[in-house]
Amino acid sequence: MAPRISFQPGPLSSVFVSLLFLCGSPLCGSAAATPASVSGGQPNILFILLDDLDATVTPFWEAMPRTRELILERGINFPESFAPMPVCCPSRAGSLTGKYAHNNGVYTNGGDYGGWEAFVQPIDENGERLLDIYGDPLDNEQFTFARFLQDAGYRTVLFGKYLNGIEHAKNHIPPGWSEWYGGVDDMLYAGYGYTLNEWSGEGPNRLVRYGLGDGDYETDVLRRKAIDFVRRAEMNDDQPFLIYLAPTAPHLPLPPARRHRELARQWQGKLPQPPNYFEEDLSDKAPWLRLSGPKRGSDAYRKWTQQDFVDRMGSLYAVDEMIEELLGVMEELGELEDTYVVFTSDNGYNNGSHRLVHKMAPYEESIRVPLVITGPGIERARDDSTMTLAIDLMPTFLEWAGVPIPSDVDGSSLVPLVAGEQVGEWHDDFVIQYKSAALLNGVGAELPSWFWYRTLAIDIPTYRALRTPTHTYIEWYDDEEWGDLHFRELYDRRNDPYQLRNMLAEPGGRVRHRDLVKRYSRRLEELVHCKGEECR
Repeated sequence: MAPRISFQPGPLSSVFVSLLFLCGSPLCGSAAATPASVSGGQPNILFILLDDLDATVTPFWEAMPRTRELILERGINFPESFAPMPVCCPSRAGSLTGKYAHNNGVYTNGGDYGGWEAFVQPIDENGERLLDIYGDPLDNEQFTFARFLQDAGYRTVLFGKYLNGIEHAKNHIPPGWSEWYGGVDDMLYAGYGYTLNEWSGEGPNRLVRYGLGDGDYETDVLRRKAIDFVRRAEMNDDQPFLIYLAPTAPHLPLPPARRHRELARQWQGKLPQPPNYFEEDLSDKAPWLRLSGPKRGSDAYRKWTQQDFVDRMGSLYAVDEMIEELLGVMEELGELEDTYVVFTSDNGYNNGSHRLVHKMAPYEESIRVPLVITGPGIERARDDSTMTLAIDLMPTFLEWAGVPIPSDVDGSSLVPLVAGEQVGEWHDDFVIQYKSAALLNGVGAELPSWFWYRTLAIDIPTYRALRTPTHTYIEWYDDEEWGDLHFRELYDRRNDPYQLRNMLAEPGGRVRHRDLVKRYSRRLEELVHCKGEECR
C-alpha cells in the first residue's frame, strides 16, 4: 500500500503557540498544574511502553525482578488500567493524542481506519476527513504529547516502535521529536535483521540496518541508544527530556536474546490456565468465535500458545536488564530524582483465553494492561479502585510539564491520583472500539468474513463495547460497515470474572436483561460520540 501523504515536520506556527498559552484559547481545557518540585522546574519523563504485555495471565514480574524492585516497589500501581482500543496502533495513537479512536480516526492497524496513514489523515465513519480544533483537516501528529512538550522546552526522543504502517514512509520523522530512532519494518518483531530510521536532530536521517549478531538484538540496541541519549542530555542539564522507550517485547515472534535462551526454557509448560483457557463451550459467544474456535482448539494451537509464552517470558529478561541499566545511569548522573517513570503496555494478550491467540477482543485479557508510575514525591502504593485508561497518559504528561491540556482531549490527567489527592468526578466506564481490517491490514477485505474466521482465524469483526465496574456489554457488527449489528454479549464480571456465560444467551436472558441492555446501549451510544470533557 502506498503512503497517502509524505509529511515533513515543521515548527508550530506563532499563532498556535500564542493560542496554546492563552487561557481563553480553545486549547486550554484546564489550567496546568505546577510541576512537581524538582531541581530544574520541569521534570523529565521516561515512558516505557511494552508491546502486548497483558496484566491478567503473564507473570511478567517474575522475569523482571530488577524492574519490579526499581519501579513496582517504589511507585504507585494501578491494577485497574485498560487499553480502550486493544491493539497496537490504535492504543498507541490513543496514548499519543489522549483521544478515543472515534476522535483520532485510528481503529486498527491498517486500511482506511488504521495504521500510521489513518493517524495523519483520519476519516470519520462516512469517509470524510476528521477536523482538528481549528476546523482544519486533522493530522494527529500535530497534536501529540511530544509536540506539546517540545514546544514547552523539552528535548524529546523515541526509541523503538512507533505506529504500524510507518514502514510505508521509512524516512518520515514526525513533528515534535528532537531525536528519532524508530523501527521501519516488521523485522523489528523478530529482534534481528531490522532497520531503524535514525536521526540525531541534526543533518539528514539514516536508515540503519541491524544484522543477526548478538549485539544486534533489538532491546539491547535500544538500551545502548537510550543510555547514550541520557549521557548527552545530562550535559545540558537545564533542559528537561521525554524518552519514549518502546521495545517490541514481548510481541510475537520476538525470541529471547541468545544469552537468555536457556533461562527461558524454564517456562515450558508453565503458561497459567485460567477457567477460560481454550474455553470448551463457545455456544454463547458471537458467530465469528463459534466458527473459528474449533480450529483454534486443536493440539497444534495449544502447543503454539505454550511456545509463544516461553518466548514472551524470555524476551522480558533483556527488557529487565535495559531498565536496570538505564535507571542506574540516570541515578548516577543525578537525573533519576527529577524523572517520572511510567511503565505500561499498549494492550493485553489472550494467551489462549476463549481460544484466542492474539488480542483485539473486548474481553478482559485483551484490554487489561499494567500501569506503574514512580518519580518525584511518589511513595509505594496500590490503587485498586480507580479505573485508568491509555488515553489518560497524554494529559498526565502535559500536566507534569506545566502545559495546558487541550480541551478536545478525551483522557483525564492522572496527576492528582499519583499525588495521592482525592479526586471528584472520574470515569467509571469507558468504550472499547475496534474496526476489522481483515487479513494483512485490510488487504482482502472483500472476501467473506467466514473465510478469514474459519480458514485463518486471524482477524475479528468490528465491535463496540462498554465496560463498567461490574459489567461488559458488547455489540458485534458486520466487518465492512458499522451499521449492521448482528450479535450482543453481556457479562456480569462480579459473578463471572472469566466471561464464560453470556447472559443474553441464557434461556430467557434477552427478556430478563432487556432494561440493562437498553441502559448500556444508550450509554455506549453516548460514549462513541463523546468529545473532550464529555468523555471524561
